[in-house]
Amino acid sequence: MLLGLGIVLGFACIGFLCWLLFLCAVYAAPLFVAAMVCTMLYDHGVLSGAHATLAGIAAGIMVLACGQAILASSRDPALRASVSLLLALPAALAGFGATLGFCGMGDMGVIPGYLFATFGALCVGGAAWTRLSAIQPA
Repeated sequence: MLLGLGIVLGFACIGFLCWLLFLCAVYAAPLFVAAMVCTMLYDHGVLSGAHATLAGIAAGIMVLACGQAILASSRDPALRASVSLLLALPAALAGFGATLGFCGMGDMGVIPGYLFATFGALCVGGAAWTRLSAIQPA
């Protein structure tokens, strides 16, 4: 009884984490930029911890706002596709890492793990790119 409940809850938990990953994949690029700006400012001694964190958050908000503004106002398909692709690439990297982590929990071999991780990166990056491309210009 408890073993069956554990298996069902394990699958439900992995499904919830995958749903959360697909939902938040659009915000991977602003989060990546925010983390990199915060790390660079703090490591080089430019700002203290709290100020570097606030500057990183501001940089992430700027990337998100600029990307959304370009996608909402531009009618050029090449510009829209390139901005969508630039915003979806960090989502694909996050999908690769998350899928590789899931494969590591199941004691999978190295080659099948990387194959599944590549498939996960394609799925998550494709989902983010599709959601970003769906933004209609005003």
